[in-house]
Amino acid sequence: MRASRLLLVLLVATSVAAPLPVPGWAAALRGESGAAVLSDEQYGPDPAQLADVYLPAAAPPQGGPAPILLVVHGGSWKGGDKATSDVVQDKLAYWLPQGYVVISVNTRVLPQARPAEQAEDLGLAVAWIHQQAARWRADPDKLVVMGHSSGGHLVTLLAADAAMRQRTGAPLWRASIILDGAGFDLLDVMPRQHAPFYDEAFGANPAEWGQASPAAQLSGTQPPTLFVCSTLRPDPCRRAQRYADMLKARGGQAELFGLARNHAQVNSDVGADNDATRAIDAFITARIGR
Repeated sequence: MRASRLLLVLLVATSVAAPLPVPGWAAALRGESGAAVLSDEQYGPDPAQLADVYLPAAAPPQGGPAPILLVVHGGSWKGGDKATSDVVQDKLAYWLPQGYVVISVNTRVLPQARPAEQAEDLGLAVAWIHQQAARWRADPDKLVVMGHSSGGHLVTLLAADAAMRQRTGAPLWRASIILDGAGFDLLDVMPRQHAPFYDEAFGANPAEWGQASPAAQLSGTQPPTLFVCSTLRPDPCRRAQRYADMLKARGGQAELFGLARNHAQVNSDVGADNDATRAIDAFITARIGR
């Protein structure tokens, strides 16, 4: 089944984009679809600030400019990559045929950049998407941002911190999808037992915890948010529900979808034939008005 899904997304040049290198997992079967890729597009001045832009073969079924799905990988704020198969493979297979432009980004990581600086990178990427969308025949006002694990933290922090969005020029997007996200309320997480990599990411200073904590920075309007969390451990859904309740208390829209999959599978399964994919798609569709 995975091989058949791959055939939907393997990438060639079209009149919209010239031939460029494609991710290694897709290179061998390049040419099986009419989609195209712009690889390693630079959205900021640092060499790490790169995006892969996947362009659909056809316009969306409803016509008009394409909606945009922005994907932010996890990796404990110190690793991960925009082009790995678990980050993009099934998401491309599902959303490219629906006419979405799918964008996967890298930010700087530890030790080069602290988590709050990584969220600033994401803000630069969102601003760049708005500037470039017409080039891809896409609608920046129909931007959905999806983040896994630490990537989910960056998405929620950027959404929460209005001053950060202003500094980076990032308009608020239409909806957020948070896949087993982390670090929503660091002032609650850090004094309790936590994974050692949190200390590497956030240090021992409560002031730094607050700066990088979505709950501490929460202000202004927030995008409607779907939290997809693993029920195999107690913390992910409990912490996601607490943050969802904060959003709703401020008049926002937030929903929780729990599933019995592990942390990695919550991400890699998105786009495959399952209830989580259908729930995510329904949430997105309702928010972009298709």
